[in-house]
Amino acid sequence: MSRPIRVLVVDDEPFVRESLVEVLLAEGLEVATAKNVREARSQLKKRAFDVIVSDVRMPGESGIQLIDEAQARLPPTPIVLVTGVGTVGEAVAAMKKGAFDFVQKPIDPDALVLLVRRAAEHRALLAEVQSLRGARADEADSRIVGDSAAMERVRTLIAQVAPGDTPVLVQGESGTGKELVARAVHAAGPRARGPFVRLVCAGVTEEEFEAQLCGTRRSRGGRLEEAEGGTLVLDLIGNLSAANQARLFAVLESGEYRRPGEAEPRVIDARLVTLATVDLAQHVKAGTFRADLYYRLAAFPILIAPLREHKEDIAAISAAWLASRGADPLAVGAALSPAVLDVLASYDWPGNVRELENVLERAAIVSGASAPTPEVLRTILESGGQSQAAPDLFEFNIRSNLDAREKELLLGALERAKGKKRDASDLLGIDARNLGYYLRKHHIKD
Repeated sequence: MSRPIRVLVVDDEPFVRESLVEVLLAEGLEVATAKNVREARSQLKKRAFDVIVSDVRMPGESGIQLIDEAQARLPPTPIVLVTGVGTVGEAVAAMKKGAFDFVQKPIDPDALVLLVRRAAEHRALLAEVQSLRGARADEADSRIVGDSAAMERVRTLIAQVAPGDTPVLVQGESGTGKELVARAVHAAGPRARGPFVRLVCAGVTEEEFEAQLCGTRRSRGGRLEEAEGGTLVLDLIGNLSAANQARLFAVLESGEYRRPGEAEPRVIDARLVTLATVDLAQHVKAGTFRADLYYRLAAFPILIAPLREHKEDIAAISAAWLASRGADPLAVGAALSPAVLDVLASYDWPGNVRELENVLERAAIVSGASAPTPEVLRTILESGGQSQAAPDLFEFNIRSNLDAREKELLLGALERAKGKKRDASDLLGIDARNLGYYLRKHHIKD
């Protein structure tokens, strides 16, 4: 800490107050005093302190009454309590309430100074963690682009739920940005420094799902183990089979999981964020999704509106995407002329934000160094629509079509998994060992 440590000394006895001030000043610390809790509150309103040193028993309110006020500050102000022989029990109880530590009378000056320095370092560390968490949260939140009421509501919900450990259910159509919301919740929460792990729930057998969730007899750990101290994201939860729903519920209900071959269970130490492209509540009503599992997952639901319901954000999303690709501000402005935005706004975007970004990328490739014209965008949107020209003869060949679709799925899964083969194999519903075969078959290099 570059500046001197600021200490507030609270004691009703003038001699004790003066003695403490003398000891702390001799160590180069800044010191302010208060003779009771009321004066201490007045001092706390005027400035921030790094540490509070307070007697326990004083006329009027006890020094313990300051703990809640100290804890409410950001970061919390550590409070060191000074106790007599008859108040040690109170001090211990106060530590359980949030006090940093206590010293007994008669006070050892060296011990007091050491404790104050430790408390100040603790507060500085909390401030640093808070700053890093805020920076990560801002970075993640900045990727959720748009000023519409729909997107503001999403950001508000993220800010409300992120600081705790409550399970979050993020629902929205494919391509709306559910994983971005999950990452924002993770980045703004208490587990921001922990891992962010994703498990795709679609298209896996009960045996495969258990292995991915809890691990195997061999050294490979499951996603619950990988996510310890961080966040576990369950993607495409609506595609989970009935048997796997039962398995997942049993694990979450107990709060424990056991790797095959291990005698002792492991406690789940991960925040749960679930992503769904379907309305899970409707699936519960239809009897295709377990109600007890739904209520465990949906403690705090966040619904992302489809892009067609907040088209006013298209300009901001497009500008953010172009900027992320290194386009200079003038090029971004040229690319988003009123005529271009009119074309983009005239389309309903069934693929949502992901489709918009795909169209922009194709437009950038076609246009080269020039800004895409309305005509280019209109052609791309029309070619991607439902009405397409009839296929010529070679397109009826089953083998060539299957091979082309297979390669397309491989590339899409690798792109969505950001090159991580294990995640890509989960998306494709194949064993990770088989992914290498398909990559070689289609000449896809790492």
